[in-house]
Parts: sequence; C-alpha cells; structure tokens
Amino acid sequence: MMQGVVYTALADMVIEQLGLPVWEQILDAAALPSQGAYTAGARYDDAELLQLVTLLSQHTGIAAPDLVRSFGTYLFSQLYATLPPQLQSCQNLREFLLKIDSTIHKEVKRVYPDSYLPSFKYDDSKPSELIMYYQSRRKMCFAAEGLIQGAARQFNTDIQLSHPVCMHQGADCCTLIVHFPEQK
Repeated sequence: MMQGVVYTALADMVIEQLGLPVWEQILDAAALPSQGAYTAGARYDDAELLQLVTLLSQHTGIAAPDLVRSFGTYLFSQLYATLPPQLQSCQNLREFLLKIDSTIHKEVKRVYPDSYLPSFKYDDSKPSELIMYYQSRRKMCFAAEGLIQGAARQFNTDIQLSHPVCMHQGADCCTLIVHFPEQK
C-alpha cells in the first residue's frame, strides 16, 4: 500500500501538464477500485499507480521509466514542502541526500507508522560524487532518480546522475551515482 500523497501529486501533475480531461480519461480507462478518489492521508494499492503509469505512457507515448522520473521530480517539491523546518535546514544537496534514510524516512515513519519506504546505503568517500544504493520491493528507482533531480533543483545544484546497476536488470539493489560539479 502506498501513501495517498503520491496519488494526489500524480493527479496534480497530470492535470497541470495535460489537463483535467486527460486525467479523467485515464481514470475511466483504469476502472480502479478507488475510482481515483485519492486523499493524501489514505493508502492505496501499489497496483493502481502502476496501472495509471501504464495508461499515461500509452496515452502520451512517453516510456514509463521517463514518466516516473518526471513524476519523481514533480513529487519532490510537494514532499519537501511538508518536511519539518529542521529537515529543511540542510545547507546543500549532499547533506540533504545523506539524511534521507537516517532522518527523513524516520520522520515519515513517525507520521505514517505503517508506511513502506525504500532504503538507502551510501558511499560518500569522494567529494565529487555520492553513491546511493537504493533498495525497495517496489523497484521505484526511476522515481528515486526524479526525486534526486528535484532535490538538486531545490538546492540549485547542477548534477549528473547515473544509474549503472538496476534491480530491473536483476540486481539486488540499484546504484545511483550523483556526480557533483567541480569545486572552484
């Protein structure tokens, strides 16, 4: 089960970018158990999100991984706005990314104790990059990519992001490498 805030953000993004008639058309085609009546605090079956992404991909001709990445970028700003002030006080992108598992996800669990969250492990040994090892039974690594891009935008940091190892190709976890610009 996934938090409703993900579904309401998806609805907002589709309506903003494609219009309300397209969102209604997607919901009609999906014939979902929830009927697309999402609220941020409720939880919904993961399968509904997958079905919506599949239908959006078919409607737009955009590959599902690219849609999910774009959605992750969009979702970041909505999630960031709900963080407590002490979690919005990070000075830079690296500091923020390193707090995802230890601080941000703990706060989410405090508010939504039954939520399932991905886990991250880090290799922070090089100043020019941060390696993030992403693991989740949902395999939403493309959303994680988008969320990282959204965070980079929030912190006004140009990054290069690579994803050389992926669970969708049979790996146990994804490797996401955030390449930071040269320090001058």
